[in-house]
Amino acid sequence: MITFYRTTEDAGDQEIQEALQELCLAHEVVLVTASGAGRRGLPEGTRPPVLIDDGAVYQDRNAIYAHLEELKAIRELWYKYGSDACYCGEEGNVE
Repeated sequence: MITFYRTTEDAGDQEIQEALQELCLAHEVVLVTASGAGRRGLPEGTRPPVLIDDGAVYQDRNAIYAHLEELKAIRELWYKYGSDACYCGEEGNVE
């Protein structure tokens, strides 16, 4: 499962959380406060925003958004071929 560590103060963190919700992928959001609450599980030497997916750590906004785009592409492919429909290319060949 995806875990996203964020602060409550940063609007950019809220935008990442909304992007995660729009993707409709299972995830957990952990709020990290200045007092240190919520730091449990946060990788050593990192600070929010941090996204962890299957052990891989994405630490800055650019890396997080790039990973979310990859996940979106995988999800779209899954949706496309996840049904029992037949898909044909422009020449009529089955994909």
